[in-house]
Amino acid sequence: MKTKLTAVLFTAMLLASSLGANGQMTWGDAINKIKLEARADGELFTTDSTPNFGFHGKYFNLMLGGNFGSGFSYYFKQRIIANPGSVMFFDNTDFLYLDYKPTANWRLRFGKDAMAMGGFEYDASPIDVYFPTTLWNNIYCFQLGVSGAWISDDGNHTLVAQVTNSPYINSTGLSYDAGLVSYNLCWYGTVGHWQTIWSTSMIEREWSKFMNLTMIGNKFVFDKWDIYVDFMHHALSFDDWGKNFGVVSCANYYFTPEFNIFVKGMFEQNKSEVDLNSAVALDHLLRAGHTYSRYGLGFEWFPKGLKSVRLHTYVCRMQEWVNNTEIDNTWNFNIGATWTMDFYKLIKK
Repeated sequence: MKTKLTAVLFTAMLLASSLGANGQMTWGDAINKIKLEARADGELFTTDSTPNFGFHGKYFNLMLGGNFGSGFSYYFKQRIIANPGSVMFFDNTDFLYLDYKPTANWRLRFGKDAMAMGGFEYDASPIDVYFPTTLWNNIYCFQLGVSGAWISDDGNHTLVAQVTNSPYINSTGLSYDAGLVSYNLCWYGTVGHWQTIWSTSMIEREWSKFMNLTMIGNKFVFDKWDIYVDFMHHALSFDDWGKNFGVVSCANYYFTPEFNIFVKGMFEQNKSEVDLNSAVALDHLLRAGHTYSRYGLGFEWFPKGLKSVRLHTYVCRMQEWVNNTEIDNTWNFNIGATWTMDFYKLIKK
């Protein structure tokens, strides 16, 4: 059995190195994991009656995780893609961290991790997100850094303090040693049917100049349905307060454990008067003067209750305005499949 496990680990690591390089953050105990997951979509876009369509691979991820013992564990998640990173060696690595659990209530973590931010759309694994917000698309959320977490005795509340590289390093093509950082505070909570992911971040965009990003996520979970509502606000200066914000909501209704229908909608705006001229000062989340709207519905189906196979389809409308003038009105029709190959379960069998 050990020989088989070693062979699979070696093969998986070889595959990741030869091909190259959203829940996102979890503070539960590490689970032994050797997985490959993939998603492929077929899409049709129509703008002004002009169709664009085709099939494409969406995600292909390798995941490895486990325990060293004595409170130490690890997790590794690699996007297996051909293009190399432009900023640093770990660009296409989502997770690569060492986790230490000195007591039942405290966790320390060092390495590549998701930035500790609120919102349930943000917190979901990217492979599970459909027609995301513009902010979700534009933020480089996987960063190297250090985190500390306090977990309540009942496990219902987790407070996280984190320092990472600033996502402005990726946005502007700076070197990872540019000295720009992000300070993040986040609360993950569960009170009955109500779940929360609230955060505030100070993201350095150039030396000693920051963007404040506040994310307030609320989710209500019941037997047959759930709904989340995320509010997002960011400001580069005091003049920006109240001008740049977004809201996204998604509701699921589960007819059976195998089939659910979802409805999702979002609105985002940046009402700053002008874009700042320098690249490091530019608002990389939402462009100044722009307003965005997306809404749609779809369904997910797990054939015969197989959690490792998921089929989906959705339709959504995407609109964009600049200073109240519409510049985009696109319909998107999507079908796709997601499947997970769990080698650890295979080895145990």
